Amino acid sequence: MDHPASVFIMVLPSPLMDLFILRHGKAGTSDPRDPGDSERHLTRQGRKEIAEIGAWMRAQQLKFPIIASSPLPRAAETAALIARVLGEPKEVTSWDELATGYPPAAVLGKIAEIMHENRVLLVGHEPQLSSLISLLISNRHDCGIVLKKGAIARIRFPGEPGRGELLWLLPPRLIRGPGGPKE
Repeated sequence: MDHPASVFIMVLPSPLMDLFILRHGKAGTSDPRDPGDSERHLTRQGRKEIAEIGAWMRAQQLKFPIIASSPLPRAAETAALIARVLGEPKEVTSWDELATGYPPAAVLGKIAEIMHENRVLLVGHEPQLSSLISLLISNRHDCGIVLKKGAIARIRFPGEPGRGELLWLLPPRLIRGPGGPKE
C-alpha cells in the first residue's frame, strides 16, 4: 500500500520570558540643595523591607539568571540586596535604560537581547516601570498601573509588546505581611 508523502511542519513556540519588575525600596527624600535625585540611597527602613521581599522571593524559590538594575544608587542597592538574599546571580547587571528619563521602548530593546532567558528581574523607578508594564501587556503607555516602592509585578512575555500577560502585581505590604501570597 502506497502512502502519500507526508509533510510535517514543526511550529516552534516563541520563547516566553517571565519578567519580574521591581521598584526600588524606600529612599531618602530629595533635597533641592543636593546634586539631585540621582544620588539618593535606600534608607534603613528601605533596606529592611527589600531584605524581607528578597526573603519572600527565596521562599517562593524564585531564581534569576539575570538581575538588571538602573545604575542609580537606590535601585542598584535594591538589586544587590535581592541578589545577596537569593544567592544569585553573583553580579547585578546595570542598564542605563532602567534609569529615570529613558523611555520604556529603550528597555524593550535590552529585553530583546536576552529573550533566551526564562526569568529576569528588572529593578528601576516610577513612572517608567508602570509605563513599561503597560507597554508589555497592552502596547500602550498608561493602563493605570502604579508600582509602590518595593512592589513587584510578574509578566509572562512572548517578546512582542502588547502580548504580555500580567500574572500578578503585588504591593510590598502583601509580600512582607505574614503568609504573603504564594507564586
